Amino acid sequence: MTAFGTALQGFGKVLGSPGLVLWLWVVNVAVALPAAAVLTESIRDSVGTSLVHQNLRDGFDMGWYGEYSAEAKGIESTFTPTVTGAGAFFNNIEAWFNGDIFETYRGLLGLGILYAVLWSFFVGGILQRYGEGAGLFRLHEFFAEGASYFFRFLRLAVISGAFYYLVYRFAAWLFERMETSTRDVTSEESVFAYVLAGSLFVVFLLTFVNMAFDYAKIATYRENRRSMVLATLRGFGFVLSNFGRTTTLYYGLGLAGVLMLLVYNVIAPGVGQSSASGVAMAFLIGQAYLIAKLVLRLTFYASEIALFDGLRN
Repeated sequence: MTAFGTALQGFGKVLGSPGLVLWLWVVNVAVALPAAAVLTESIRDSVGTSLVHQNLRDGFDMGWYGEYSAEAKGIESTFTPTVTGAGAFFNNIEAWFNGDIFETYRGLLGLGILYAVLWSFFVGGILQRYGEGAGLFRLHEFFAEGASYFFRFLRLAVISGAFYYLVYRFAAWLFERMETSTRDVTSEESVFAYVLAGSLFVVFLLTFVNMAFDYAKIATYRENRRSMVLATLRGFGFVLSNFGRTTTLYYGLGLAGVLMLLVYNVIAPGVGQSSASGVAMAFLIGQAYLIAKLVLRLTFYASEIALFDGLRN
């Protein structure tokens, strides 16, 4: 089966289990709610009964934001004009690429770690659902399968963290060397070409690590592996021995994610929503995109386990 056919097969499995998508969406909202509630109350206190609220209805009031950000602490310091619409997702991508995701406010970083731990728990149930499951989605079965693999996948997450750290260290060294090498270069086009090539290489390394650990999880599940070091080697070995098929599937789905983000960037309402219906529409469009992202993430797992089974047999 082609990579496109495998992706369609995985997408069909995801659509065939809407209960799982709904459950994961609820978890996403639940994790985000505490931070959102604190930030909402902070902004409400800052605006108060002043006329700033009218300016915020018409657009983003940079004068108010300057005063607010000067006094912001904790979770409030993460609020910027770019957190609305698609800007928040672009910020996350940039932070992931630069490694700045670990330098954010500690409370927000804690929520991110909690979310990663939850996904380590969920992955076992996700793989069981798309690898074996049929019929109605049942939460107790999902939890039981997740619990049986939780500590193994948690150890895999720690190992993957070490690999990501090495990539970020390499990226820092690479860009420092590039800056030194291009310091006397007068052509902006040449400097841009160097930076672009280096950036693309770092993105490739980050995504390659992500892909290899996807297959390490799948190998752990399919082959009931206990050693996560050997599972890691199995994941990297599977990708390298089936490089064309695995990368075509992975980057094809990644391209679909980029296209989704670009479409959302076009249709997402801005901050200037002056009516309840406008605010509601902005919320619904944002949640629709979040669900689409979840569907895509699940399609990665469903497609990759199908590819793993097809190439292993």
